[in-house]
Amino acid sequence: MNSYDEEYYFICYKSAEDRPVLAAQENTATLTDISKIDSNKKISMRFFNGTANETNKSLFKKTPPDILFYGSDIVVKGNTHEEIKALDIPNLVTHPAIYIDQNDAKHGDYWFLNFTKKFDCWDRDRSFYAPDPLTGFGDIRHEVINYHLNSKILEKTKIDDRRLFKMGASTEGWIVAHKSIANLFKISGVELVLIRDFGTSFFP
Repeated sequence: MNSYDEEYYFICYKSAEDRPVLAAQENTATLTDISKIDSNKKISMRFFNGTANETNKSLFKKTPPDILFYGSDIVVKGNTHEEIKALDIPNLVTHPAIYIDQNDAKHGDYWFLNFTKKFDCWDRDRSFYAPDPLTGFGDIRHEVINYHLNSKILEKTKIDDRRLFKMGASTEGWIVAHKSIANLFKISGVELVLIRDFGTSFFP
């Protein structure tokens, strides 16, 4: 049976004091269920640097990273967006986004990636996690410390349907990329973490 822990990467952020942390402006924050927005409607989402203030704003660069993080969700530049769209990823909805930096400068040509469904494929027998799930989210979510993927589930799923997805049944909901497309995310702002290394040699 194949071990997939070395074939998949979590798309994580690089921890640094100059890393912009996205916060949503009011009109974006009040979207109660982004996944249900018609993908044909050009709804522009607006984010700002939630960690910037008058004291620390000099830490942040004028040119923001190519990928920005809103929790575990990501906002990507236009060229990366086009490459992702060409893959025809199932359950993926994208919307144009604007990032307003610490100096109130607007940066367009960003796209928010949102998955209308998550893919629960982590192995309950081999992963290390809190046994009692968290409630109140409308689904079941566990706090997972260290992941192993469920080979049986992945083998039953076509590669085109599991090339890029959002991890299900976990509190973090990190986005996961197959090694065949990992190069798309080897850009500024990103730490690609092998599944086997998450919670062992890498801690977000």
